[in-house]
Amino acid sequence: MLRCDLDRIAVVTLDRPPANALNREFFDELLDVIARLRAPTVRAVVITGTGRFFSAGLDLFQVFAYGPDDFTAFTARFDEGFGTLFAFPKPVVAAVNGHAIAGGAVLAACADVRLVADGDGRMGLTEVQVGLPFPVSVLETVRYSCAGPALQELLYLGRTYPPREAHARRLADEVVAPAELMTRAVAVAEELAGAPPAAFAGIKISLRADALRRLDAARRDGDPVWDIWRTPETHAAVEAYRARTLGSKARR
Repeated sequence: MLRCDLDRIAVVTLDRPPANALNREFFDELLDVIARLRAPTVRAVVITGTGRFFSAGLDLFQVFAYGPDDFTAFTARFDEGFGTLFAFPKPVVAAVNGHAIAGGAVLAACADVRLVADGDGRMGLTEVQVGLPFPVSVLETVRYSCAGPALQELLYLGRTYPPREAHARRLADEVVAPAELMTRAVAVAEELAGAPPAAFAGIKISLRADALRRLDAARRDGDPVWDIWRTPETHAAVEAYRARTLGSKARR
């Protein structure tokens, strides 16, 4: 699901066809990869996807099929995975090669710099369209990385945007020609890696300190949003979304 090349600029690739959707196994692998990325020989990280997708977000139908214990384990790994990546002290660059939807856009938001390939890919935070409130681990990451006048639009309306509109709404920091995406991402990562590691880490953690405190508090005390995800009403909303999605595909 995750491939990792541990060079000076490490490249982490999501490779779970067809849409690089996220499940509990993804977050297990993510935490294992992050532990390996702490090696002193790694100075910066590039995260990218495969095919037409950076990531389509959570594999909702698998996640909502988990039993109670597995769902609780999933939520813990979800919070830990996103929180640990958001707090990772080294430079992280997201090379968004295609669609980055819901949790895929959140994964990109964990990075320090988000480059998006110009093309047909779309970015957006569509959770509200499914009927899902945002866990603290998502909300704080997005609040930090997408801060600006479009933040409420992103969260309340759940739209998706082509690259240049995504950039205008701070879902991405730069639009890049597709053929140049990885070259540009590695160059940005190299530039960030040129800073002394302790200085970069200190600045990064200080900038994100308020968000990290709220993330830590939610993980320590429990995030009540996960209780909403467990309700019959939320499960019904996900099933309705499944029916709409399958119906849309059938009509194509």
